[in-house]
Amino acid sequence: MAYQKKNIIKALSLAFNIQEDEIAHKLMGNWNPFETSLNELLFSNEKNFSKPYPFYLAYALEENLNQLGDTANWQAEYKWDGIRGQIIFRNDELFVWSRGEELITHQFPEFENLKKHLPDGTVLDGEIIAYKNSEILSFQHLQKRLGRKNVGKKTMEEIPAAFIAYDILEHQSKDIRQLTLSERRNILENIIPNNNPLIHLSEKIHFSTWDELIEIQTKSREKFAEGLMLKHKFSAYQVGRKKGDWWKWKVNPLLY
Repeated sequence: MAYQKKNIIKALSLAFNIQEDEIAHKLMGNWNPFETSLNELLFSNEKNFSKPYPFYLAYALEENLNQLGDTANWQAEYKWDGIRGQIIFRNDELFVWSRGEELITHQFPEFENLKKHLPDGTVLDGEIIAYKNSEILSFQHLQKRLGRKNVGKKTMEEIPAAFIAYDILEHQSKDIRQLTLSERRNILENIIPNNNPLIHLSEKIHFSTWDELIEIQTKSREKFAEGLMLKHKFSAYQVGRKKGDWWKWKVNPLLY
């Protein structure tokens, strides 16, 4: 399915002389091919305030860490065991999208309160987790929230959700994906509110050597994390799975 989508994007890009990344963005969101013409999809100036951005996906780290070069060029974070998602706040409306391009706003109604704490014209990339009493819960807890048509007050009290933000794609209604990760991170740090149980800034892991990071990675499960993410500090936010700038480094799976 992913290869079919890539081929469609490439064909449309060649046919209409539009960059592939732009085509990928135009194809995101909810639209019906029986109701939306190709002309409307590609050339309409009408603003779709719910439209997410294509996700940037990491490759699994398989090479020697030393081959990545100077540690000073890399940002390390925990790879959380939740649901990858985007929170979109535009035109005083808030939407939540999954990486599978599903609109899941209704599954996390508590996120509506973030409208009071985020600037309008903001799009965040991050992880939806189960979070209670200042602790991250396992993915098994979060699963109990998924697939429900209605999430009631009791469910939200028993399994509260939170969003760990690790990137910002739109700021003041401007697409900032071409800024470097370090530049985007500075903006992100300035807009994420402190001490809000609904949203948290992804922790940057401080390390000076690769051996030090290896030791941290082996203890990831103690934090209910799957491992670490490594991101080049000068990388733009790209479209789809690209090799070189973002790596996911998982711990070995548990054996039951």
